[in-house]
Amino acid sequence: MSSEIHDRKSRMGSVSRRAVAMITMIVAVCAFALPASALPPFSDGKFNFTMTGAGSDTTYFAMQDLDKLFNQSPGCNLTVPPATPQWTCLADTTNTVTTENYDHEMAVEHFPQGSSAGLRMLCQENDGLTGTIYYSYARSSSAPASVPSECKNAQDPLTYVGWAKDAIAVPKWKGGASDAVANLSVAQLKEIFLGTGPGGCTRNWSEFGGANAPILVHGIQTSSGTYSAWSSFLGGDPNTCVSATGGQPLFENNCTPINNLGTADRGRSIWALSYGKYSTGEADCSLSGTALINVGGVAPSATTIQDGTYQFNRTLFNVIRRNGPPWIAGYVGPNGWLCKPNALHSKPAGDPNPGIQNSNVDRNWGVAIDQAIAANGFVKIRPTGDKCVTFDVN
Repeated sequence: MSSEIHDRKSRMGSVSRRAVAMITMIVAVCAFALPASALPPFSDGKFNFTMTGAGSDTTYFAMQDLDKLFNQSPGCNLTVPPATPQWTCLADTTNTVTTENYDHEMAVEHFPQGSSAGLRMLCQENDGLTGTIYYSYARSSSAPASVPSECKNAQDPLTYVGWAKDAIAVPKWKGGASDAVANLSVAQLKEIFLGTGPGGCTRNWSEFGGANAPILVHGIQTSSGTYSAWSSFLGGDPNTCVSATGGQPLFENNCTPINNLGTADRGRSIWALSYGKYSTGEADCSLSGTALINVGGVAPSATTIQDGTYQFNRTLFNVIRRNGPPWIAGYVGPNGWLCKPNALHSKPAGDPNPGIQNSNVDRNWGVAIDQAIAANGFVKIRPTGDKCVTFDVN
């Protein structure tokens, strides 16, 4: 997995610039002068432990972008050392920004190991097992119905907070046997990936409108949310025909191993991956060397994903403990910073978009969240209003 992440030339060269420097954990009790009612619902007037997310590779970069925005967003004015107590909010003024990161909390993302892995780490620590690390939330690109067994007990009351939409896309490599194939039905995809048709896993591109060459099926590592979502869409294990066709089980969203195959094998390959990762180039699928196959006559796009006409669309989640610390919910919870409507974020004077005007802000923070989601190839849950959907587990 390590080599897969570091080989990403399009974005990983800037990871060191994005990654928030880890600091010594601080417990700073802030004696805040105003009554609690003057604070945003998720604020407690204290600087709390750094929040950490773990899990999904699909949402790793997007959450880093959102972390950066959250960490930079304005809040209360602070005491300046040597004044003590340190990291204490001063009394609010007329233009104090109370709508963003009021307590100046901090969020970082741990190296991706897959959605299921992130959920297991979140739940195992909550179950009191030794040798675990405390995580604030899990990044997940798989649905609540696929919650791992470690999270199915009363000690783990979880809330899945969906903050964006993505889709599973099916690429083809141009110039090869699949080049002429513009569309596949769901039934045909099941035949190719699950071996449900005549001949089982032994199928030829000529049967689906392509050239005469056996189909080479590639799989996805099973700890990933992409594997879970693709399994759900197909109704079976999408890795079924991998070994039978001579394909490879690949780390999700990384086309490099297929790109490195010989011309003939590359051109007869088929795989599945995140639409967002593909469209931004993060999957290293050259947009000049590959194309996406339509499903049921519909091409994946921001429009068809949001309106549901592309049928392999999925929701991207952050998963939190319902009985967890309030500052975590204040960031990624159902009514937190990432989820609340743009009308409840701050904006500078003269900005025509929804928001609360404040002369102390340099951008519309709600719009900035939307832009970060779009820049990562994902789609907002809703065009307007609340940004998130939620599902409780246990």
